[in-house]
Amino acid sequence: MNNTELKGRLMLKVVGILYIIFAALSILTGLLAVVGGAALGVAGGESLALGLGALAMILGFVAILSSVFSLVGILGVKWCNRPDKAGTLFVLGIILIVLAALSLLSSFSGDSSSSVVSGLIGLVLPVLYTLGAWRNKQTPQ
Repeated sequence: MNNTELKGRLMLKVVGILYIIFAALSILTGLLAVVGGAALGVAGGESLALGLGALAMILGFVAILSSVFSLVGILGVKWCNRPDKAGTLFVLGIILIVLAALSLLSSFSGDSSSSVVSGLIGLVLPVLYTLGAWRNKQTPQ
């Protein structure tokens, strides 16, 4: 099959690369939070410093774990030329949309409109990822 017939190929590849970049940055930020929290806890000596260090470490681990799922971008890049994998990519895209929607809903609880805007922007990548997978899925095999 000619890969130019896959209508979602380029969209999957570009969004997949963006997911990989953002996931790597988030994992790096999480690692820095874990290391910084540990350093604060060790150097602090006070109960406040220990508490802040522990909180930073917990938030760092959460950031790392939530970023790991964003590594589905690797699959988008790897399988963008394979219509037989479009169904799997589509399901992963739906999961990403659900996670982004939950994040958006949680942003409404705050007072900041910037978190809502950020949540809406965060919904764009999963929608494009899913759309690319759906377009590949429509390609006859």
